[in-house]
Amino acid sequence: MPDKKILDFTGYSRRLDVFVTDEMPDFSRALVQKMIKDGKITVNGKRVKPSWPLQEGEHVEIELPAAQDHTGKLKDLIIADGKDYFVINKPAGMLVHPQSPIWETNPEAVFALEETLVSLVLANPPKGFDSSVSRAGLVHRLDRETSGVMLLAKNAEFQAAMTELFAARQVHKTYHSIACGLVPDGEGTIDVPIGRVAGGKIKASDVGREAVTDYKVLQRKNGFTYIELYPRTGRTNQLRVHLSWLGYPVLGDWLYKGATADRLMLHARRLEFKHPFTGRAMKFEAPVPADFEAAWKRVSGGKKI
Repeated sequence: MPDKKILDFTGYSRRLDVFVTDEMPDFSRALVQKMIKDGKITVNGKRVKPSWPLQEGEHVEIELPAAQDHTGKLKDLIIADGKDYFVINKPAGMLVHPQSPIWETNPEAVFALEETLVSLVLANPPKGFDSSVSRAGLVHRLDRETSGVMLLAKNAEFQAAMTELFAARQVHKTYHSIACGLVPDGEGTIDVPIGRVAGGKIKASDVGREAVTDYKVLQRKNGFTYIELYPRTGRTNQLRVHLSWLGYPVLGDWLYKGATADRLMLHARRLEFKHPFTGRAMKFEAPVPADFEAAWKRVSGGKKI
């Protein structure tokens, strides 16, 4: 049975989400609102909205997230381990960090919520990792449903240097994706600004920020395209938005109307840059995962990647 916490409300009427956020400082208001909508937080045993006006004497019941075993799993994800960095192959479905920003000032909060890459790093850091480095060494991120190669810093100096390289567009990223439809041109460039519009969805927009993606078609079969993508910029959801704008959304991308699949078929295949301290050319690759290969085989009628 999941652990539960019961709070008795007293005083003048207050919104449920505001009250719980004040009482549970490790949880952001956004997380609390999600828990309410998911039925993890109830009032007098009933599901209500986040805006529910609490009254004197009402009982708030909170179903706390189950404790996770975060130890011993990071080593299974590491594909390269250097003096200043380590590289992992992130599986699809894993969050890079908690959605609540509280973890940045209270790292212990990561262990109260669902397992993330950050919780694995903090629970069992690799050799040479400086525990005082900010944001658990993150220098970039991938969406939950995107798999593939990620670089993390072991110390603040390397983290700062890599952050500068990313900002200067000196880190070259290669993604593989399965697009719905037959992309006609063998290669091309999508130069379309994107931004968040009314309703919160990120879309192609004339008032958005610059976003540029180069692409190359690798295979076409049965109404689907296996495509390689090279983002020059790093906007949120850039590749998904650009392929949707082009008319060929990513397979499994429910948000941008891609055909149904078990998950978003987007994989960070390769990361290339010059080491900021030595100038040495660095290249790290994460092989395409089995579920990605199986998805292409299914939609292409048995053709291998």
